[in-house]
Amino acid sequence: MFVGKILSTLGGQGPTLLVISLCAGLLIHPLAHFGYDLLPVSAFLLTLGSFLTAGLAPSEARIRLPLIALVLAWVGLVLPLAAAILLSFLPLDPALRAGVLLSLLAPPVGSAAAIAGMLGLRPRLALLASIALTLLTPISIPCFATVLGLGIAFDMSALAIRLLTIIGAAGLVAFLTIRFRRHLIPVLPDQRAATGIAVIGLIIVGLATSQGIRAHWINNPLSFDVMLAAAIVANFGLCALATLMFAKLGLQTAGTIGLVTGNRNVTLVWAAASFGLPSLAEGYVAASVIPVLALPLIIKLCLRLPSVGRLLPQS
Repeated sequence: MFVGKILSTLGGQGPTLLVISLCAGLLIHPLAHFGYDLLPVSAFLLTLGSFLTAGLAPSEARIRLPLIALVLAWVGLVLPLAAAILLSFLPLDPALRAGVLLSLLAPPVGSAAAIAGMLGLRPRLALLASIALTLLTPISIPCFATVLGLGIAFDMSALAIRLLTIIGAAGLVAFLTIRFRRHLIPVLPDQRAATGIAVIGLIIVGLATSQGIRAHWINNPLSFDVMLAAAIVANFGLCALATLMFAKLGLQTAGTIGLVTGNRNVTLVWAAASFGLPSLAEGYVAASVIPVLALPLIIKLCLRLPSVGRLLPQS
């Protein structure tokens, strides 16, 4: 029961812990190194926690094919193309433009379902969107990069194998865990405990990415501050835009679409480029990690505002 209580506590305090982990990594250098060493484990924990959170989530409205098609088209196609058109009119450095577009080409984070569970949204919808777009990444990113003229080479074959392995293994473990859950109640007492597994992975990511964030900030503080401000406006703005655009679908559905719109797995795209991005592009991708980790807490606070509750239908 002790392990289960710890996991449930982590799941309940997840949004706050993500911000704390990032700050801890920035302030305490050994913690950042510790997180970086554990980074390979985090992807599995994030995906496993999301599968389990969705599997143990309370009943939610049926996810019809038109809804999932709408979400996938919006997140994976409409938004990147609209951003590419908008950025073509702005006098940006090509490397910075590439960084902005890459952050929007990334699929939702692997922990999207777990984060949706933390916020009382729709974990199953978030899981479907995240897994589907992640599996399409080895095809979608190189195609978009070529069409948009980003001039960045991607080694997607190794990444595709890794993604399939992680998702397949996490899915199998989650299936067996739920199938024999009656024997695992002390470890997995409720949905929050499942979310707690993903929170551990996210804490590792927060600690690990703080190392790269610190390096970029030290090298060029002014430039990184500007990119961070742009990343915050873009991520939070897109989250709010999507939530308002789909408000007629209800608070839970609109909030979930907003979540997967703004919370992107930018480190996956960084890895897909074999960490060979131009300096400006790499700096923007690193800056994008900060609002990604802070977004769950911001959404949780916003959803508590009475004005938001009145604006969005509850059904």
